[in-house]
Amino acid sequence: MFVASAGRSDASADGVSERRTTGLAGLLLLVAVAAGLLGQGAYYTSVQRYVGVLVAAATVLVLVAWPPTRSDVRLRPVAPAAALAAWAVLDAALQGVPAAGVRPALLLLGVVAVLLVCRRLGQEDREVLLIGVTGIGLLVALAGWLGVAGRVGSWAFEAQGIWRASSTLSYPNATAAVLAPAALLVLARLVAAPRSLPLVVAATGLLAGLAATMSRAGALALVVGLLVLAGLRGPRATARAAVGPCAGALLALACLVPSMPVASPPRPALALAGLAAGLALAAIVTRLERSSAVALVLGGALAGGLVAGLVTGGGAVRTVAEARINLASPDRGSALHAALWVIAEHPLIGAGPGHADLRWEGHDGGTQFFGYAHNEYAQVAAELGLVGLALLAVLLVAIARLLWSTRATCPVGGIWAGVVAATGAFGVHSGFDFVWHLPAVLLTVTLLAGAVLPAPDGANARTLSLTAQRKETDENQIAN
Repeated sequence: MFVASAGRSDASADGVSERRTTGLAGLLLLVAVAAGLLGQGAYYTSVQRYVGVLVAAATVLVLVAWPPTRSDVRLRPVAPAAALAAWAVLDAALQGVPAAGVRPALLLLGVVAVLLVCRRLGQEDREVLLIGVTGIGLLVALAGWLGVAGRVGSWAFEAQGIWRASSTLSYPNATAAVLAPAALLVLARLVAAPRSLPLVVAATGLLAGLAATMSRAGALALVVGLLVLAGLRGPRATARAAVGPCAGALLALACLVPSMPVASPPRPALALAGLAAGLALAAIVTRLERSSAVALVLGGALAGGLVAGLVTGGGAVRTVAEARINLASPDRGSALHAALWVIAEHPLIGAGPGHADLRWEGHDGGTQFFGYAHNEYAQVAAELGLVGLALLAVLLVAIARLLWSTRATCPVGGIWAGVVAATGAFGVHSGFDFVWHLPAVLLTVTLLAGAVLPAPDGANARTLSLTAQRKETDENQIAN
């Protein structure tokens, strides 16, 4: 009896040790996301190395505790990601710059590693990841808001005569690419718990930070994500969950607009008061019945508009509208055309990773140059050719199929719908900015996708096998 109890105790201890190890790996991924997002999106090599070490450490930990299985190899994105990584290395070698293919290959392998780690996490560890990403997103949103309200140069971006929130990522559109998916995740959870005050405050804060970026691609991505969420969770439930946070974010934005024009002095007190009022409005709207909520939203929007108009005389609103409420983006259009020229010159294998020369003649006769096409799909085609673009398409389809296949196994429907909406929004945003070139942004979205993946096949069999081995050992010891 004593020996049998000892065997069961050992098996239980092994299970606890495994859970602790995988939980630690999840925390390392969360630290990697925080370090990357707070370190300019891990755009620079120094931060990339730090983030890479954390991801590698998490991968080693979790694979030692739970060794790879056949289902890991069969995971839909693994093969196309490996093929695209191999093509990046081969393409760089064909172009005579073999070292250029290392970075994109490592990024792709990092995506696969994050998925393998996340699918081994327990439900509580996954919840920690989601809460952590939401919390980091709120820090990013607040930093961007304060950057505009207080003209903090490292957290704000000046262009077209206005200040926009760039936060700790140093680039407004990259900040929007993080905040939109995070907001969609929280809104999806709010659909399942429509009166949750913490979720309302989190969603409002994320949306307010997104609005402060004045990113048109971010706004489009949010709209697409909301449409996806409405299709998955129902239009009425989605609208009911989103109306309060959206109204609060718009009120907060109305009070931030007077601080945006470069020619006007900042008004931090008004901006912070508007943010507080927006959070309060969102909380109140969420608690009211439909008719009362609509009336309060309209009243809040009118009040916000009046405040902005009275403070600025309409000048700030006009300046911001002329700069951002339009479809004009001549530099981006020219950069995209330059990328298409590169594709035409090197259709199959591209110009090589990081070697797409995007130049064109400006209106003044001078040569203009962009480092990126502001369209990741065109960028891949320009650098890796149509072969690389085809492999990327296979990878994206594999990820989409994987996420769709998890709808029946994900324990929380709201989280699954939020992740699908978030990844869809990010896919749209990727067509308008170079957000894949900030590894922390891609890592964040990958982390969200990994949080809904089922455990590897054979997990139950593995546990039963361990139990059977322990039982056989106990019986042999008793017999002896």
